[in-house]
Amino acid sequence: MSVKDFQTNHALPVPVDAMRSILTERKNLIVKIGKDTYEITRPLALELWRMLCENAVKNGFSVYEDSEVLYASPEQVIVKVKLRLVREEQVLELTEIGEATAREEKNDTMARTAFTRAMKRLLERIAGEDFINKVIKTLFKDSIQEAPASEKQKELIRKLLQEGKITKETIAELIAEGKLPEGFILKEALKQGLTYSQAKEIIGKALSK
Repeated sequence: MSVKDFQTNHALPVPVDAMRSILTERKNLIVKIGKDTYEITRPLALELWRMLCENAVKNGFSVYEDSEVLYASPEQVIVKVKLRLVREEQVLELTEIGEATAREEKNDTMARTAFTRAMKRLLERIAGEDFINKVIKTLFKDSIQEAPASEKQKELIRKLLQEGKITKETIAELIAEGKLPEGFILKEALKQGLTYSQAKEIIGKALSK
């Protein structure tokens, strides 16, 4: 049974709004681990985990957690974390894997980092796919430099322009929908500044007609 089906059939509400509030209020516990990559720290993961477990207990579930180191070496650690929610005959069991390597720049041990990543993946499976990453992207949107459009995307856009499948109306609709910035000019963006997501939206709009 999927998590969504379990939540629907067995009354397991997930405190998504409260989790989003914690991520927002504890923004200082989200760290940058790459050029444009952010990650929640262990204290923040534990706080979200505690909230989820308390919510499950409040709704009559027993919560069982187990973790296991699957692999450990001086270069890499892989940890498995399992969550079981039980209420009478109702059982939901989820398992996720977290990994960490010595090459990464981090302020924690590899084992703790791997454990935190496994917990994060479990939280996202329950709260909704990529939930935490989406919130983080919103919080740090001004700091994240988006990837540029690929040459293949640009070539396809030029082809669609020639075929008349991308028009001024296409761009105007995307601007009105908030998917392109005000004053966006496609020909100028193609020369410089067109991002991967902008190209994706333009191509999707053109091919959907």
